[in-house]
Amino acid sequence: MSKKAFSIGKSIHHPGKKTENQLDEKFVLDNSREYYLLDVIPFGAVRMTKRDRIFLNPNHPDPKKRQRQAVADYFEFKTQLMYCAYETQYKLDEVPELVFFIPMPQSWSDKKKVKMNGTKHEVKPDIDNLVKGFFDALTKNDGNIWKINAKKYWAHKGSILIYK
Repeated sequence: MSKKAFSIGKSIHHPGKKTENQLDEKFVLDNSREYYLLDVIPFGAVRMTKRDRIFLNPNHPDPKKRQRQAVADYFEFKTQLMYCAYETQYKLDEVPELVFFIPMPQSWSDKKKVKMNGTKHEVKPDIDNLVKGFFDALTKNDGNIWKINAKKYWAHKGSILIYK
């Protein structure tokens, strides 16, 4: 079959209207919904190589056989996330809405921290890497994930909020 048989037929653009929710600049917790708050600093998935699967010890005496620090940190994040999910009895059974809270750098002034708390996080780590890290930790096969709704905000303390 040709590729055209599987297309919708045409591309369109609909400008729509902005609503009040789209204009909000700061995060507001929705207490009317069920949620889980996992006390773990979000960490994006790292790009792995064959070498990363072979060398598992970040403290190996031979520097050429050490695991990269980013990979060690990623595995530690996955372990912490699995523990937090177990502790709160969170099971990934539905399509979650994820909110990642990225901790602000300690080098920022208190005035800047107050200003930036709860605002959109628009720098690295990328949202897709955060989502990949989340699903890698909590699922063996993330091929059944068909929808993702994720956001990231600055916060005083890093954590992951999951709305059911």
